[in-house]
Amino acid sequence: MNRSLSLYADMIFKNGVVVTVDSANSLCEAVAVNGNRIVYVGDNAGAEMWLGPDTSVIDLAGRALLPGFIDSHMHLGMTGQNAAVIIDCNSNKVTSISQIQQKIREAAAKAPKGAWIKATGYEQSKLKEGRHPTRDELDEAAPDNPVQLTRCCLHMGVYNTLALRAGGITGPEMFAPGEVVVDENGRMTGLLKETACTYMWDKVIYTKDEYLRSFKAANDILLSYGVTSMHDGSFYGEETIGLYQDACRNGIIKVRMYNLLYHAYGKKKTIEWVNDFISTGIHGGLGDDHFRLGHVKILIDGSTSAPSCATSQPYSHDPALKGIQLYTQEEADDIIIKAHNAGFNVSAHAVGDVAVDVILTAIERAMAQNPRPCRHRIEHCGIINENLLSRIKKAGIVPVPNPGFFNENAEIYVKYYGDRVNWMFPLRSYLDNGITAALGSDSPVIEADPMIGLYGALTRADKCSGIVAGKDQRIGIMNAIRMYTYNGAYASLEEKIKGSIEPGKLADLVILSGNILDTPVEELKSLKADMTVIDGQIVYER
Repeated sequence: MNRSLSLYADMIFKNGVVVTVDSANSLCEAVAVNGNRIVYVGDNAGAEMWLGPDTSVIDLAGRALLPGFIDSHMHLGMTGQNAAVIIDCNSNKVTSISQIQQKIREAAAKAPKGAWIKATGYEQSKLKEGRHPTRDELDEAAPDNPVQLTRCCLHMGVYNTLALRAGGITGPEMFAPGEVVVDENGRMTGLLKETACTYMWDKVIYTKDEYLRSFKAANDILLSYGVTSMHDGSFYGEETIGLYQDACRNGIIKVRMYNLLYHAYGKKKTIEWVNDFISTGIHGGLGDDHFRLGHVKILIDGSTSAPSCATSQPYSHDPALKGIQLYTQEEADDIIIKAHNAGFNVSAHAVGDVAVDVILTAIERAMAQNPRPCRHRIEHCGIINENLLSRIKKAGIVPVPNPGFFNENAEIYVKYYGDRVNWMFPLRSYLDNGITAALGSDSPVIEADPMIGLYGALTRADKCSGIVAGKDQRIGIMNAIRMYTYNGAYASLEEKIKGSIEPGKLADLVILSGNILDTPVEELKSLKADMTVIDGQIVYER
């Protein structure tokens, strides 16, 4: 076949298992790429017709080629901070409070007096002591430095005396009940939850260099996992959004970013920031294929594993423990309806069924007042029921669940929620009801590796005990892959340009180390990304 040189492919992949994630879930063996677009999908013979003198040919040798993974809810900056800037106290590596103290002690020995010591990642149920550290223990490790130690969920953290003093926190009366934890004598333990915790975040100082190092570290992590697009659930608002945009433009961040408009410094800052965006007259979606402004997001409750989410029924292990609800229905209605009317799609961090009801009600009221084409979503959408499921479907909501959490927390989910695990991140119910759900890791809460999310979707099993939380909500591999690729593009209104391997779409691809379709479920987490391609350019090779 005669072709002009400009129509030869720049890159051909052949001899593989190409999981296209097209409407028919077609499988084929070869793909051709010209520039930043896919130009051919089919068999090896057809791909050979695109071969030119300068075409790069990659032999898949039976490995799977997938659309690049789309992580629909994570925190890029925070992931990078954990990798490059903050002391890593992940409970998979640090198993006791004394070990946390030692890490903080070592950092304090190198830091100037008065400089912030920043640490994160612990999970109290996995520490030898089975509890949160205290301010006194942090004081002992770093008596001359303010210390921030955030839990892995980022919804709560422990602060030492100098840190509490720097934040001007004098007692529990400053925040909602339960947000400033006190002991039996009424003395602050140093543990702050939700708004009290996020209030402290803007007291902790980061330099521009630390931010940029964080961006680069997170980008490299994502590329190594085959993630080519991500939806950023929050960072530090006006302090960093311009840095993000510049980093994408300058190639520090190669992963495509879709930024939810939410301010990590808490409710008051989020409302102010969203109102600022609305006042400009712009709409969501502003940007380009590499950096785009997305949904308006609010945060309604806490986390599944803390546990601090707002549930209608008491926690199974401790009926006296109360979840935290940050927005009343009226407050949620006000900001959601305002954003909807301004042309934004909207979302909310809503984990417990009470929180899901609040955001659903606000969206329903917004759509009733102003019917218009929209694609609203709910981040996490952790615990629902049949009524909420029906309303999610009717409103066309895109839930963004995190099945990778089961890998870490299935056992404690059964302990905390009992039979409600049958309605936690209910992927099978979403599929059976024609609801498009997109998957997110919520990194750095857990690792950003999509294989963990896929494993969680297929097994819902705890990696340590093997306990399964809600076995009837398990799904198959093809559906899970779709949720981690095409559905992610759908969640950001970009399904026409990415999310599947089809001619005309962006050449964002990942080669896995094996054929994912015939890999035993128990071996899924051992699969690696051998190569990651964005815009037709190889950006990572293992």
